Amino acid sequence: MELSLAASACIPKKSIRRNLAFVVQGAETDRGYKWTVLLITTIGAFMAPLDGSIVTIAIPSIASSMLIGLETVVWISLAYLLVLTVLLINAGRLSDIRGRKRSYMLGFVIFTAASALCGVSATGLQLIILRAVQGAGAALIASNSPAIVTESFQSWERGKAFGINAAAVYAGLMTGPVIGGILVQNFGWRSIFYVNVPIGILVVSLASLRLKEKRTFSTDETFDFAGAATLSAALASFLVALTLGGSHGWSSIPTLSLLLITVSALLLFIYAESRLTRNPTFDLSLFTKNRLFAAANIAALLNYIAVSGVTLMMSIYLQDVQGLQPETAGLFLIAMAVAMALLSPFSGWLSDRFGSRLLSSSGMLIVTVGLLMLSQLEITSSTNDIVLRLTLLGVGFGLFSSPNTRAVMSSVDRGKLGVASGTLSTMRSTGQSIGLAMVGAVIATALPPQVVLQLFTGLTTQSSVVRDDFMLGMRNLFLVASVIGAFGTITSLVRGRESSERPD
Repeated sequence: MELSLAASACIPKKSIRRNLAFVVQGAETDRGYKWTVLLITTIGAFMAPLDGSIVTIAIPSIASSMLIGLETVVWISLAYLLVLTVLLINAGRLSDIRGRKRSYMLGFVIFTAASALCGVSATGLQLIILRAVQGAGAALIASNSPAIVTESFQSWERGKAFGINAAAVYAGLMTGPVIGGILVQNFGWRSIFYVNVPIGILVVSLASLRLKEKRTFSTDETFDFAGAATLSAALASFLVALTLGGSHGWSSIPTLSLLLITVSALLLFIYAESRLTRNPTFDLSLFTKNRLFAAANIAALLNYIAVSGVTLMMSIYLQDVQGLQPETAGLFLIAMAVAMALLSPFSGWLSDRFGSRLLSSSGMLIVTVGLLMLSQLEITSSTNDIVLRLTLLGVGFGLFSSPNTRAVMSSVDRGKLGVASGTLSTMRSTGQSIGLAMVGAVIATALPPQVVLQLFTGLTTQSSVVRDDFMLGMRNLFLVASVIGAFGTITSLVRGRESSERPD
């Protein structure tokens, strides 16, 4: 000890000051770098929902321009969602092996190029294929964004970072219909795809210059093609079955065949992951031995199932029952998105200080109460009544999302961040698909199929009988959704102690 002190005394003071300055400068550089990372990933978080909501608003113009029917139009959105969902976990695993920076940049290159090509599509089939390619690029983006943020921020500030990312998602959802409406009206539907090109070029440029790999990736690990193929087959057949179930019937041969393929592929996937490979696509122990990871992901799945049909049902209710114009109806729906965007950064900041369990569970409980209150809407409900209920739902979702994402990403080792990110995104996409299928199934209990089709395409008559039947179906849907929300609240509560989150 005395020798050490003596040695340190011999070090020139100028050298000490120089070393201290280097340490401080390095800390400041690191601090600046993480905010650059957040900027890059936030642009990505804004871009995907913006693209989805813009496409939705342009569907009528696309159908009219290309002279395509309802069956083809549906696949313009479905192809994107299907490929995105199927590839998320596989893309996350690939980035765990080969590097997150290159995977993230590749995702934006694919997404941007496909967007430009979507704009010059000549037929509906071309547009559907290119939308599927867009989905592949979006999978690489979505599976890497939370992982890159997790690697760049310390555990005590990740919630705030995820909250900013979540706010960007909701901002994209809010501004998409507005931007899309302006673009379609003034420049045609092809412009909604061209708008992605400069954004994509900006992100690729920033990522290539500023992003860096935070860990050394092993060259010994191999990609698990058997696991990837069986998982993709299970997810794809399940999502297509959900789509066909509403139109062909849940007991029809095509639907039952696809569900059988889903079960068979899932069993093969479990066998392959547990017996056939040393480097599985998905480590099953994350669900069997990591209670925090499993419970938070299942809570996310239940949350998205519960709320995914709200926008669609409220849009029909506001326009066909309340008789509002589309622009006015959109303003009502913005109330929910604004609450989500404002609360997500705040709830993320709170989770950094107090943990995620109570915040996520409280948010899920508020979502449940909000859905229950929506089930009590009447034909003559007032403006304040509707806005209050939608805002309450947005508050609950805003409290749930960021802390829950933080919990998932903090519960795994750095080598599995890509898989964790892909799994969480898969839960979101799958939950949205199940939720939308549930809309059709529950509404059909109160309305004949032909009237349901008229409602979903805006062709319904304004008869009091149809309105009463629709209100009954909507009430049933929100009651079922509130029950699912209650299960999500319980699942979130049993996730275990916050100390089960893994250290940095």
